[in-house]
Amino acid sequence: MELYILRHGDAENSFPDSQRQLSDQGRQQVIGQAKQHKNRLATIECVITSPLTRACQTAELVMSQAAIHCSPQITDCLLPNAHVAAVEQLLEKNDSQKLLLVGHLPLLDQLINYFVGDNVARMATASLASLSMNHAYRGLAKLNWIHHAN
Repeated sequence: MELYILRHGDAENSFPDSQRQLSDQGRQQVIGQAKQHKNRLATIECVITSPLTRACQTAELVMSQAAIHCSPQITDCLLPNAHVAAVEQLLEKNDSQKLLLVGHLPLLDQLINYFVGDNVARMATASLASLSMNHAYRGLAKLNWIHHAN
């Protein structure tokens, strides 16, 4: 399985938190990542995103810029304070071999560290990570790279 993990782009400082939108800078960060990784992302089979506005906007932008042709799935499993075990179960039930998860900190750092089995993740806004694994279990993934937005 190839797993891409994307943190949402920079967001406006507004309330309520669940409705914060991407800032102009955040949109540019996400578009830049999508364009830089278009060839890798174009074959994504499944996009799963947090329900928060900034994550949904990030998923939509990446999908349009990288020509990803699937319907995004929205899940509470990718909320900022969700549990790694819930994401692990979600991935176990998914038959896709190439997935994109869009979410938030602190969950995304915890998720990468859990799958890799080491404390390696530092996801800034619009950072994109690539992991390879045969099964979505603790310590079985290889971290290919983390690219931070410009």
